[in-house]
Amino acid sequence: MPLNLVEIATAGGGWLKPNDVKDAPALLIEVNSYEAQRPTPNGPKDSALCDVTVFKDRAALDALNPEINKGMRIEQTLLARDLAPLVGSATIVTLAQIPPKRPGAYPAWVWRPVADANTRQAVIKYAEQREAAVEAAVAEAPSFD
Repeated sequence: MPLNLVEIATAGGGWLKPNDVKDAPALLIEVNSYEAQRPTPNGPKDSALCDVTVFKDRAALDALNPEINKGMRIEQTLLARDLAPLVGSATIVTLAQIPPKRPGAYPAWVWRPVADANTRQAVIKYAEQREAAVEAAVAEAPSFD
C-alpha cells in the first residue's frame, strides 16, 4: 500500500501581518482550511489557515530562496474570505491596499494576482522543485511492509 503522507494543519506560523510583506514581489499561498466566524479573544473572525511562502525581494525570487511560514493564520476579513473557495489549492499573489469607502476608515488589504509572467514562472519553478524533493524523499524512505 502506498504511503499517503499528509501534514496536520496547525497555527504554528503566527498571523499574517500584511505590512511586513507588502513589498514582496510574490506570495505563494497554500490554503489548508477556512473557518467562518471563528471565535477569537477579539470577537468572531473569518479565518484561513495557510502555508505562506514569501519571496521578500527580487533576489530571493531569483535564488528561489523564500521565507516559509507553515500554518499561518490569516484573519483580515477580505483576505480570509477571498481564500475560502481555495481550500486544498494554491495561488500566487501580492498584497495591495485600497482606499476606504468611508471617510476616516482604514484602507483595506486585498490580494492582487501576480501579473509578471517571469515572477509567476519562478514561483511555479520553486513549487515544482519542492514537490520533486518531497517525492524523492518519500521514494527513498524504507518500506516496512
